[in-house]
Amino acid sequence: MTKIDICIVAGRRPDLLAETLSSMSSHVFRHFEVAGAYMNIDPIFGDQSNHEQCLEIFKSHFPQGTVFEPEAPGFAAAVGRVWAATTAEFVFHMEDDWIALQDIGVEVLAPFEDPSVAQVSLHTAEKYWDVKKSGHLHRKRQYFRFAGVKLPKFTSKPIFTTSPSILRGDFAHSCSALFDPAKDPEKQFYLGVNSALESHVAPLNNFIFSPENKPVIRDIGRDWRSDRGITKIVTNGSSTWEGM
Repeated sequence: MTKIDICIVAGRRPDLLAETLSSMSSHVFRHFEVAGAYMNIDPIFGDQSNHEQCLEIFKSHFPQGTVFEPEAPGFAAAVGRVWAATTAEFVFHMEDDWIALQDIGVEVLAPFEDPSVAQVSLHTAEKYWDVKKSGHLHRKRQYFRFAGVKLPKFTSKPIFTTSPSILRGDFAHSCSALFDPAKDPEKQFYLGVNSALESHVAPLNNFIFSPENKPVIRDIGRDWRSDRGITKIVTNGSSTWEGM
């Protein structure tokens, strides 16, 4: 059985974490040998009681797992922290607000036979990506302006993600060392706010796992935030929350 490490980036939202871990354990983790589990709980969204509940939920699934409890929240720092701690060849990364829509087993590793594939991300409706039309490699077309007209280049750049995915362990390590803690980690891959990271990942690819060209996971955090009037604002590659 293939070994993986599990990385979880969480806030103080025990209700979401419980649903997420129950779903992923039933549909994904049972198909792999879990070598290690690492969770970062940022002091955001809930209180200390919620924090303790998250600890209990995580330990009920991973009694030997490692938990990071920073004094201040920081999305990029959280992702970098758990990625840097891993030791397995493959790393399953997720946040605390996703559920699986079907079983996902070792077939998800097949795209790594291509050495350019550094990440296999699980297809979600939020990606607005049509595999039949655009293919499995998630890339962004680049443009330039000529005489005031926006024209496409013949090149594109890879789009990597922090939504549920499997990464090569060495890729996770190298990226964690290049993250700017002040910027949203996902935006740093392609938004022009971290040139060192963009250069590092330029030759590589993110493969969208979508066997039937439909989502295999669902974001349950958006409704949670909407119900509470919480909005994510991204400015120059940095994320903040409003309405908390």
